[in-house]
Amino acid sequence: MSLNTNLMYPSMLDTLINANQSALIAINADGVISHIYLPNRPQSSLALYIGKSFFKLIQAVFNADNAELIFATANNCRSLRQQKTVNKLKHISKRNLTEYYDCIFAPAPEQHVVVLFKNTTDAVLFHNEFSNIMEQHETLNQDLCVAMANLDFQLMDLDHAHRKLSALYRITAIVQKTVDEKEVLEEIVDGITRELGFANAAIFLLDPESQELVNKAHRGYNDHVRISLGQGITGYAVQHRELVYVPDIRLEPRYIPGSSNGLSEVAIPLIVNDQVIGLLDVETTEEQALKAYDLDLLRSLASQIAMTIAHANHVSKACTEASTDGLTNVYNYRHFRNTLNLEFKRASRYNRPLSLLMIDIDYFKHYNDINGHLYGDDALKAVADLVRQNCRDTDFVFRYGGEEFVVLLPETAIAQAHIIAERIRKAIAEYPFQNSSTQPGGSLTVSIGIAGYPDDAESETELIGAADTALYSAKRSTRNRSCLYNTNIS
Repeated sequence: MSLNTNLMYPSMLDTLINANQSALIAINADGVISHIYLPNRPQSSLALYIGKSFFKLIQAVFNADNAELIFATANNCRSLRQQKTVNKLKHISKRNLTEYYDCIFAPAPEQHVVVLFKNTTDAVLFHNEFSNIMEQHETLNQDLCVAMANLDFQLMDLDHAHRKLSALYRITAIVQKTVDEKEVLEEIVDGITRELGFANAAIFLLDPESQELVNKAHRGYNDHVRISLGQGITGYAVQHRELVYVPDIRLEPRYIPGSSNGLSEVAIPLIVNDQVIGLLDVETTEEQALKAYDLDLLRSLASQIAMTIAHANHVSKACTEASTDGLTNVYNYRHFRNTLNLEFKRASRYNRPLSLLMIDIDYFKHYNDINGHLYGDDALKAVADLVRQNCRDTDFVFRYGGEEFVVLLPETAIAQAHIIAERIRKAIAEYPFQNSSTQPGGSLTVSIGIAGYPDDAESETELIGAADTALYSAKRSTRNRSCLYNTNIS
């Protein structure tokens, strides 16, 4: 339900429904609030809620059923002196957004109960999306089972049929465990060699830029093999989009040595939506003569392997897009808040330094007005690339919004952060942006504010505020400079 602004506790409710907040409330035996704790809020600002009715508070936030459930669970926790939990409480905010909360109740001395309200909206929505994907995958598996039931097993003995089904099951179950490409491919070749007994098997993926087949996972093959389209048996199979079987590779001039003990080779393109994404290659020894039904088996396996790889890549891409800015290809603001939360907790727990750079493009509106938004977008992408190139692998780069970027530097003190900031600033000042001569000062530049934990801040909010203050100091003077929060000296 929407919040009624006429109800009591308006500022309390605004804080409670904030997706980045949790609330810790203690209530006495009469259902009256005795203590409140909110992250990043001074206790003095919460004093007016002490002595108020806890039930009225939850009535204002949740619908009647959820409010009754919370109140009843709190009383049950008090009477039984046992911890209780209520998961996925649904709430419709005043912005008409659906949010979810977990409520954890714990008994406390003197018949008090402590209640932790934890916002779990992101986790619930991600779980729902993942469940939808898995339901689609299950439908695909069911279709596969129906198709398998219609296959002709007359030429296969019972053992071979069992091994085929085991291999198919192993492959279709992979994406339920991981969507990491390397792990998926390694699991597939494990299934082929273990369930079907082939000593030499490899999966090649097509590099769309070089148009080469790259050996990504194998058993019994040479490492780091790259094969051009049309080259060898594998390149020919992909180029002509057809299965190629060579009974004796010693008599085949196209053969490119893959294994040390191979006699026969079968290469099968991996095709999804009429697009070749790679190739399954198997080499057998003299003790493993291939039969006609082996080729049928490998052909059906290749089809399922292609779908499994495509599905894993789709899920992985969806996860990446959810945390990435579409224009600049760096992390987005939502991922920044999540990462800052994790890194700040780690820094405070282990008493380690954590620094933050806030970067703003100088006179960017002027650049957009003079050159147009297409040039402005190109400039944003170039700035993002330059920031990323001049940071370390352990640093995180985010687009904060508009023409602002932030860099989170774990395990980094202020002095080292200043060095990195200057490296970024100089690289951008020296970069030949299109029509940058029209800018004040004759070039496109950035100003950078620098702040760090624990020197400048004791919370996430304070750290962002300190870096923003330092950035304002840099822009208020000459711009094209980096500025420390604690000294305001570049």
